[in-house]
Amino acid sequence: MQLKTSKPAGHIRDTLATLSLGLIAANAAISPAAAQQSTDNTDATPGEVTLTLPYFEVGSAYLSYAESGGRVRATEPSVDFSYHASNGGVLTLGFQEDSVSGATPNGAAPADVAQSFVTPVQVKTSAATSSGGTGTTTVTTGFGDDTNVSGNGGEGGEGGGGGTTTGGTTTGGTTTGGTTTGSTTTVTVTTASGGSTIISVPSGSGTGGTTAVLGRQYTVPANTLPMDRGFQDQRFAGNIGWSQPLGPLSLAGVTLSYSKEHDYSSISGSASVAKDFNDHNTTLSFAVNYSSATSTPFGGVPTPLTVMNPQWKTVASRKKSDMDLVLGLTEVLTRRWILQANLSYGHSSGYQNDPYRIISQVDGVTGEPVDYLYESRPGSRTRESFYIDNKIDFDWVIPEVALRYYHDNWGISSETADISARFKLYRSLYVLPNVRFYQQSAANFFHYYLVNGQSLPAYASSDIRLGKFTAVTLGAQIGFNVTDNSEIYARAQIYQQTGDAHPAGMIGQLQNQNMFSGIKASWMMVGYTWSFN
Repeated sequence: MQLKTSKPAGHIRDTLATLSLGLIAANAAISPAAAQQSTDNTDATPGEVTLTLPYFEVGSAYLSYAESGGRVRATEPSVDFSYHASNGGVLTLGFQEDSVSGATPNGAAPADVAQSFVTPVQVKTSAATSSGGTGTTTVTTGFGDDTNVSGNGGEGGEGGGGGTTTGGTTTGGTTTGGTTTGSTTTVTVTTASGGSTIISVPSGSGTGGTTAVLGRQYTVPANTLPMDRGFQDQRFAGNIGWSQPLGPLSLAGVTLSYSKEHDYSSISGSASVAKDFNDHNTTLSFAVNYSSATSTPFGGVPTPLTVMNPQWKTVASRKKSDMDLVLGLTEVLTRRWILQANLSYGHSSGYQNDPYRIISQVDGVTGEPVDYLYESRPGSRTRESFYIDNKIDFDWVIPEVALRYYHDNWGISSETADISARFKLYRSLYVLPNVRFYQQSAANFFHYYLVNGQSLPAYASSDIRLGKFTAVTLGAQIGFNVTDNSEIYARAQIYQQTGDAHPAGMIGQLQNQNMFSGIKASWMMVGYTWSFN
């Protein structure tokens, strides 16, 4: 058996990428440096182990992502390090940081009237002073990095009443201009991506409690998709892994990963094994991945299908676990044609809801909004998928066609076709255009809205990601080998979802609304990889 280390010729971390089902580096190629370092194996006999000199590889990349219409924007710098040992072992380390901000749909249906929404806000202190009939109210909130939120009291104002509450953190910015009347304080808040207001909500006004609370209120105009423009988050993630030939196994490996956001954290681990047969032309692989995540939403965990309110919820966090099993086959059909097929099964249990997403409850005749309820999803989910990938090398071009079918017990089925071709323009330059088609059916508990007066279902969500839609991705990557051991590359893609904007069966004014809240997005990445001894 002859063993050689191999390294990918650069890599891309797609924002919208599906699970990488291949456990063997079917796309890997011996780097020029590694090829030069390899011992001559022309006269190698069966069973002989051919070693390479160890080398290092460092890669860095920067991703910029933006959705149209002032929606989510994100940036992600990342750095990866790997050490390739002479015995075929590979140690990998990776670090990423994401910064996300912008507007995001809250799940409510559009309406022909303006709609206002109130969410929890953390207020640590509140004080007031007055001089010459002019009062000044200062409120310190949990917005952003504990930014001070202040406003000038109205003429003759006495200043707002003091108050404190507890909780986590959320997003926002600085404010100016507010009014104070009696014990109710209203402060206009200008965030990085829009405006909202801090208000005092009396008890019995949908607060979910018996005492008045402060909340963050935002209003969307009539005939507009309801979006929360106070969305902002930051994520830090890292991973470490090791793989190497082990006894009768061609490859065995383990990976540990950790990710932390303001309101979400997860830790995961995976293990994989692979075995070559048929003179290395056939590879069977198996992997298992387990992850545990904790959701700590700002304002606490809302009770499903209860009315949206600014009250701090009693339950502070909920957990979810996922396990995925992947069985893979890689077959070298000819010296130029390689095929990869994978079958996967996954199971999730625990908290599956989006704690910030709501669903409208509307009048059964007019379609006007009556209330807004927190969504509800099942506490478990099973999923199966089958993936097949074909790649052929014609020297000057390497076309690739990948197909995937997916189904889960929530009622979602999807089909994906990914087509790409790598063109070798000349020795140091290549271009790789690609197109991806995707379509899915709706979850069996997906609803555009609920009707007031009807019995509530056990589960309901208006998240379009659980609805019926199609999507197309168009993109291209260009890469340049700066030296034999280094590459710089850039990749850009556009992504657009399409769906039924006016589905049948809408009630009243909803017949005139655009009910599809899908996205159009674009992203670009630039990166650099370098291998050395």
